[in-house]
Amino acid sequence: MGELIEWEAVDAITAGAVGVPGRRVFMIQARRGTDTLSVLVEKDQVAILAEEASALVERLSEDDSTARLEQAEQAETQDPIGGGPLEEATPLFRARLIGLGYDPERRLVLIELRESPVEDGELPPAVEESDGFVVRLHATCRQVVMMTASGAEAVAAGRPTCSLCGFPMNPDGHPCPRWN
Repeated sequence: MGELIEWEAVDAITAGAVGVPGRRVFMIQARRGTDTLSVLVEKDQVAILAEEASALVERLSEDDSTARLEQAEQAETQDPIGGGPLEEATPLFRARLIGLGYDPERRLVLIELRESPVEDGELPPAVEESDGFVVRLHATCRQVVMMTASGAEAVAAGRPTCSLCGFPMNPDGHPCPRWN
């Protein structure tokens, strides 16, 4: 495995984008104390993570013990727990793979981000498990709900799509292949 960075509990986690639609950069960002960790991701990865994480939390909420834990967390803390805008930070790497899991003993959701060892535009060589960074972030269900909401909002805030071809349109239109 590559260099492992593991945060056993995050203070906040969010997914979002910076920049203008059409030229945005998507990131997953976690905070712990005064430290901020940012990882570049693709728009599609944010959309899929939001969908899968929401489904996971929904399944977990059916478990009474998890629901009681979440209610206790809400009563204990008055601090912000996630979501919201991204902070200015330099991303550590670009994620190639994103994994999602749950630790029932600690009642925390695990989000694992693995680095892409190739540059954009290159053909990927045989990827070794020892290549690149691996980041493991442990968050509460409530933090994950906030992250999925901010991620889904960022994905939806993109450029409108063409009703004919489904491709994104710029403010001045686009060369639609259906108008060939």
